[in-house]
Amino acid sequence: MADRFLKLLLARLRFAAANLPVLPALALLLVGAAGLGQLFLLPGQEAAIEASEHRLASLERSARRAAIERQSVQVSPEDTRQRLLDRFPSEDQLNAELGRLLEMAATAGLTIVSGDYRLMPAKDGLFDRYVLNFPVKGDYRKIRGYVQAVRSEFPDLAVDDIALRRENIASAEVEAQLRFVLFGRRKAA
Repeated sequence: MADRFLKLLLARLRFAAANLPVLPALALLLVGAAGLGQLFLLPGQEAAIEASEHRLASLERSARRAAIERQSVQVSPEDTRQRLLDRFPSEDQLNAELGRLLEMAATAGLTIVSGDYRLMPAKDGLFDRYVLNFPVKGDYRKIRGYVQAVRSEFPDLAVDDIALRRENIASAEVEAQLRFVLFGRRKAA
């Protein structure tokens, strides 16, 4: 009886193997691959992620410590005052900056016939005001581009006044009166 049972079992297994449906076999294969991935691959990735998180946390702590140390460095008021004053040109550099303004106008294609330059000492004795009046002739876009270029190159320069005039409406040339104020520090400051 056992012999007959084994023969029947083997025959059924051979029949099942010969007529095995593709989709259930593929599903069984995918389930097996997922199980192996869960057992062998995921623990290594989880350990790597955990190690990366610990490294990131330690880097953040060290960055915070470095930022706190930078903030705790004492800066004296005199250092701050001197750093602020160094942004402004000295008396010797004011003429060089005037020359650079005229050079930029020529580069922009503008004509500066003459100019009025006045050095006005400040009341507190720390800064001098250098008031520059330029009568400029040229295209409106060139004048506007020149003013923008001057502002970007000299961020501490003040554009005090711009007056535009055109002889007639058909004229492409515009006459402009530009007033700039340069602040400079005195040698004693």
